[in-house]
Amino acid sequence: MTDQGRRMFNIILALIVSIAAWFFVVYNYDPMTTERYSGVPITYTGLDTLANRGYAVAEANYKNVEVTLQQRRIDTANISSEDISVTADVSGLSTGENTVSLRVSGPEGTQVQDVSVKNVVVNIDSAASQEIPITVEYEGETDEDAVPLVENMSVTTATVIATEEKLAEIDRVAAVVDPKDLDEQYKAMTLEIAALDKEGNKVINVVIYPETVSFRAAAGYVKEVRLVVPVKDESEDSYERTYTAPESVVIKGKKSTIDSFTGITADEINVANYYEDSEIPIEYDLPEGVFLADGQEQQVLTLKVVEKPEEEEESE
Repeated sequence: MTDQGRRMFNIILALIVSIAAWFFVVYNYDPMTTERYSGVPITYTGLDTLANRGYAVAEANYKNVEVTLQQRRIDTANISSEDISVTADVSGLSTGENTVSLRVSGPEGTQVQDVSVKNVVVNIDSAASQEIPITVEYEGETDEDAVPLVENMSVTTATVIATEEKLAEIDRVAAVVDPKDLDEQYKAMTLEIAALDKEGNKVINVVIYPETVSFRAAAGYVKEVRLVVPVKDESEDSYERTYTAPESVVIKGKKSTIDSFTGITADEINVANYYEDSEIPIEYDLPEGVFLADGQEQQVLTLKVVEKPEEEEESE
């Protein structure tokens, strides 16, 4: 080996030894530090047991706390508030105000140094229940025309147990899907069911049965298309019939399916045998892969029937 080669070998060897020594010191003699984490949510446990006794959480004076952990400095970048557990057991509480001690723990290798709140006040009231249809929706902001397409749901309704006041806050119960998880191929999923308010925020401290729902889902879109309603009136009587029908309908389907879809022609409606004002359901067969959009009500033809004046009959 030449002198230059030996020098290069010694430099590389020195670097390897230095890096190994640094890792040894960091992982075995890393100085401890304290870090404060804010917005750590309190999880109220024992809600099922409380519900079985006929009670529910009406209100709690804290939703989250600040926690100070002692931890190795090198671990700080890998720890967030989501890694800290703060719980309050409500299973044995009775109606009215109750003071509950918090149980706090951090990730392995850390120690809890301080908590901004040691106890919480929890108000317990009588429970009520309500059956609510389960929807599947996207989380966060997405294209306003984008919707999940869902089939083969294991259950279609959920029982929600909470106080009357909390039930009034709930707008819907839903399984929330990350739009990045879906494409045009149907995919089997099992997700937790959450109670949501009108803004889409999760309503906490409620019990939902079942806790999860299974289904198959694919990425879809909604589209408003033209609706043609053929009407036949071959009556020869003393009644005049006029009608109005909707001119569009909102459908959903895979983008590749509905992009070129322009309209629907409904089944023909014969109004000849109607002798009073009526709302006649509009029936149509949707092509494979095309569905009515969620919230799209049954379309109807509105029929007005009036008897013709006698003089008009005579003149005819």
